[in-house]
Amino acid sequence: MADPLWEPGLIVRELGPHSELTIILLHGLGADMQDLAGIAEAMEGRTRVRWLFPNAPLRFVTLNGGALMRAWYDVYGFDGAAGEDSDGLAAMAGALGALLAAERARSSRPIVLGGFSQGGAMALYTALHAGESVASVLALSAYLPRKDLLPAAAADSPTIFMAHGAFDPIIPLDLARHCFKLLEARGYHGLWREYAMGHTIIGEELADVERFLWAAHASGRHGDEA
Repeated sequence: MADPLWEPGLIVRELGPHSELTIILLHGLGADMQDLAGIAEAMEGRTRVRWLFPNAPLRFVTLNGGALMRAWYDVYGFDGAAGEDSDGLAAMAGALGALLAAERARSSRPIVLGGFSQGGAMALYTALHAGESVASVLALSAYLPRKDLLPAAAADSPTIFMAHGAFDPIIPLDLARHCFKLLEARGYHGLWREYAMGHTIIGEELADVERFLWAAHASGRHGDEA
C-alpha cells in the first residue's frame, strides 16, 4: 500500500523496542517490497534493527522488451555498450535521499542502505555517486552503475559489503568482481564474498552480512573494513 514516506509503497518493521540500526533494502528488477522482507525475520539480530523495504516505481524496462514492471531505473543491458539510464539513476537517488533524510530526522541511529541485484546497484549509486550519508552499503548480486563517474572515497565514506554467486546467470561474476576492484582502487573499504549459488540470496550470505554489519557498528569506523 502507499505510504506517506514513500508513495510507491513501503514495509516498515521494527521488531524490538530499542533499534540500534536502520536498514533499508531495495528489491531487484521486477520484484516488489515483499521480496526481501523475509530477511527481517531471518537475521539473528533482527530485534535490534528498524527495517524499511520500499517498492520501486513502475516503469517500462528496455532490457525486458519494454515491459512495465517495478524498477529503480531503466536497464539497457550489462555489456557496457548499451549505455546507462543516467537520468533515471540520478532521479531515483534524489527520491531515496528524501527517504534517508526522513529516517535521519527520526533518529541518530546509523543507516545501512542495501539491496539485491538492481536494488544493490541503486544502493551503491545513491551512497557513492549521489553522496547520501549512510554507514554501510550492502550490494548483493549487484554491480556498480556509472563506473566512469565514481568519485574517490572520502573519510566518511561507507563500508561496503559486496557478494555474488559463482554461477549467477543474470549479472556475470566477472563484472561484479571488476566493480569491487574499482571500488578498492578508488579508496573504498569493505568486504567481498563469493558463494556457490546463482542469482539469489542464501543463508550463509546473510550470516556474513550480519557479522559485517555488527562488526562495523561496534567499531564505529564506517570507513574501515569490518
